[in-house]
Amino acid sequence: MSDRKRILATAGVLTSLALAGVFGTAATASAATVPLVEAQATYVYLYEHDDFKGGSFRTSGNDSNLSNNCWSGSGCRNVNDNASSMKNQKSSAASFYQDANYKGPSYYAQANSSDKDLTNNGFDNKISSIYIW
Repeated sequence: MSDRKRILATAGVLTSLALAGVFGTAATASAATVPLVEAQATYVYLYEHDDFKGGSFRTSGNDSNLSNNCWSGSGCRNVNDNASSMKNQKSSAASFYQDANYKGPSYYAQANSSDKDLTNNGFDNKISSIYIW
């Protein structure tokens, strides 16, 4: 491409962007420009210890039996009946059940909520399944 054509093409793009700003028709953001924080807000996290410490486990969907999951970086220490804190970073609620297959007593976590110590609600080391609404 000649220098003249390159200059004209660049001027055309800049003019289009300026007009889009004036008329309020700016281009939409692509997936590549979505902030990382937004991308991370789609998980429910369980933590091995209070205050979101120790191993972690994340899921973006239902899990009817946590016995087949391991804490991150643990070799494979089992998640089932071993969670002490949680973060629900989804825009929907989650229910944690004491037994597999969404049975037994449950603990309800609102969307975008957290609990740094599950002892205070009687659910420390008792979560066996997760249902996301």
